[in-house]
Amino acid sequence: MIYTCTLNPSLDYYMDFDKIESGKLNRSVSEHYEAGGKGINVSIVLNNLRIPSRALGFVGGFTRDFFMQHLQRYTYIEPNFTYIKDHTRINVKAFTNVETTLNARGPQVTEEEKRSMLRRVEKLNSYDILVLSGSCPDNCFDMAEKMMEYCKENEVKIVLDTKPSTMLAFLKYKPLLVKPNLDELEEMFGGTIFTEQDIVRDAKKLVELGAENCIVSLGGDGAILVNSTGAYKSNVVPGEVKNTIGAGDSVVAGFLMNYLRSQDLLKIFQYASACGSATALSHTLATREEVEAIVDQIVVTKIEEENE
Repeated sequence: MIYTCTLNPSLDYYMDFDKIESGKLNRSVSEHYEAGGKGINVSIVLNNLRIPSRALGFVGGFTRDFFMQHLQRYTYIEPNFTYIKDHTRINVKAFTNVETTLNARGPQVTEEEKRSMLRRVEKLNSYDILVLSGSCPDNCFDMAEKMMEYCKENEVKIVLDTKPSTMLAFLKYKPLLVKPNLDELEEMFGGTIFTEQDIVRDAKKLVELGAENCIVSLGGDGAILVNSTGAYKSNVVPGEVKNTIGAGDSVVAGFLMNYLRSQDLLKIFQYASACGSATALSHTLATREEVEAIVDQIVVTKIEEENE
């Protein structure tokens, strides 16, 4: 079973504007809510691919019931949240011709609430995969590390897509996959990335530090996979980019879906890249039909490294 863990989920408030003027009253032309957070996005894309997952995380306060109602729309998501006293944060996503995101810090989590989360994770076994994705509440790092320790000791496969400092700290637990973007990769190693070879160099460091696979999201330029066999790049499907929110999470979901059914890592990477592209070309998270329509247009090529 795939478990997604979103320690700081959100109720995302999407608002569309003709224009936004700073310091003035701005009135939206449309709005809607979605259950959000990176791990939640992974579960939603897995649902759209018709792959079951269990969603872990902290939800609570006055936003809890509304958040849960939104997840009930998804047949293949089994909520397994830890309820907390503080409220689930509300993030605002404002759209004009550009995206503007206002993210709340998130709740304070008590020691008993953290212990309740750990008890859920301690039910996982070697047949399971745990995706730790998104930001971590201020006082939850130690709890997250205990989760990683349990997973490594009990052969639960780990996927990491969280902030750079947390990702680096947890590489010692030998994750199946880490998925930084370019900004996160630069933050990890304190440098500026200018070339494809720079990306490969830093991604190889993550593999050397413990990651089995590293996928670096390149936005409109595709993605790069690095593992012990080499470095590979996927292209992007031509088209108008309509949405970047959740594209990286879609890559993670696509990787996991094909990982469950294939031993061919390049085929897995091709499908993962198709999921990311399908989300970017849509106003919502990718559906299976959208992915299947473009997957054959995704080409994976080996990157010849400078020292080869």
